[in-house]
Amino acid sequence: MLMFEALIAAAGIALILVVSEILWSKVKIQDELARKFVHISSGVFIASFGFWVDYKWVMLLSVGFIVANIINRYTNYFHAIHAVKRKSWGDVLFGVGVLIVAWFEPSAWLFAAAILQVSLADGLAAVAGVTYGKKHGRYYLFGQPKSIIGSCVFVIVSGFILSIVFLFDSYFVDPVAMLPVVFLLPLLLVCVENLAVYGTDNVFLPVTCLYFLSLL
Repeated sequence: MLMFEALIAAAGIALILVVSEILWSKVKIQDELARKFVHISSGVFIASFGFWVDYKWVMLLSVGFIVANIINRYTNYFHAIHAVKRKSWGDVLFGVGVLIVAWFEPSAWLFAAAILQVSLADGLAAVAGVTYGKKHGRYYLFGQPKSIIGSCVFVIVSGFILSIVFLFDSYFVDPVAMLPVVFLLPLLLVCVENLAVYGTDNVFLPVTCLYFLSLL
């Protein structure tokens, strides 16, 4: 049964990759947006693994994801995964981030919170930055483009994710008491996102989020 769940999880990721390739080749969406489609959709799907996939299988799938992305960098079979002009190892490091978080076997909600920070919050921030960043303030850190509107979107989405976790995770018996965390942790995480360049935010974001949530 556990293996069946892992196969379903692997099939889901494969389906997302196929759809992303169709969008990239047929619909001709922008390279960065194509990559973020994979980033967001696969990340949101993976964030649910803690609820129905054993962590040992999650780690094994993560290793497979890492290897597949390394191979794809040289074969370029799936163009949308790393269809980006700037230097980034985010496609490979995303799997590393999932592997590290799964290694600690947190509660399903904490696992979801950590992965959604890098997939949903960071992903939507990047989409906002690409779409509106040039008009609303762009800056560079270590040669990597960042935007004010992207950072604002990250903080808002990050806070929303934490709010949902605190409301539904039974470990947090008083969600109201977590309000300072909802406001302060996203500010810390957006600093991590800005400073962790070349795709390393895909590791540092989920690990940092999990670390501070585990302290509560």
